[in-house]
Amino acid sequence: MTVPTSPSPAAHTLATRHRLGNLQHTFRPDSEIGIQEKYRIWFIIGSLVGVAALLGGGVLLWVKVHWGVAIFPLWIGVVAAWLVGQSPLFRPGLAARRLHLYEHGLVVNTSGSRLFAARWERVLLYQETVQEVIDYKGTRTPVSRAHASQLVAPGGQKVRITDVYAGSHTWAPLMAEAVARAQVEKVWKLVRQGGTVGFGPYKLSGAGVTNASGEVLPWRDVSEVAVRGGMVCVWRAGQTKAWAASQAQKVPNLLVFLTVVDDLCRR
Repeated sequence: MTVPTSPSPAAHTLATRHRLGNLQHTFRPDSEIGIQEKYRIWFIIGSLVGVAALLGGGVLLWVKVHWGVAIFPLWIGVVAAWLVGQSPLFRPGLAARRLHLYEHGLVVNTSGSRLFAARWERVLLYQETVQEVIDYKGTRTPVSRAHASQLVAPGGQKVRITDVYAGSHTWAPLMAEAVARAQVEKVWKLVRQGGTVGFGPYKLSGAGVTNASGEVLPWRDVSEVAVRGGMVCVWRAGQTKAWAASQAQKVPNLLVFLTVVDDLCRR
């Protein structure tokens, strides 16, 4: 959920140390089964009974009938056991994790009780969204979506935030926008002063955009920079094929990059 909730004492202490400001959003681990905490024990018991029935039935079919008949229930039982083991309803430690977004940064559980904190103006943010679709007779139907955000602090510490936390369609853009608000002006100022700023495979300067091969495309020749099909593409004026293309998840602080590029193209 996005309503701010009181962080743990350790998270509060870390947020205070990093001067993160006011708490704005809190996201809990995702649970595919909406169930109240007081009924969690019944979920666990029911899940274990179901898994045991599948595995036990598979073993009996293997012994009494044929191994080929037993493969299906055994496979379903193993998959079900893994899914149950990954559920926050089954793992209290996972259920207790929180993703806290503050005015000037974030605090999130990495693994167990360990916490990661960073300020928006100093972090590198890599984001990847994978949308699976079924293409049938020209009709594309989305079936599933997965997102992951990786943050890298100045000291090299990393954290990967995935759909384990509910609401990635909310917290992912919130983080991108927060990083952009904190860093766009700084990057724009560096470029105006004659500096060059790197964004993974791309570099931005007053002269133009540089690709991974070191080629420079002057701003007057840039017709468009956009994200298409998970790729960050740069087009040269008068050409239909992209002058350069790189996977979006390899471009850090993508929203900062796109915002500054848009400003430079408008000059």
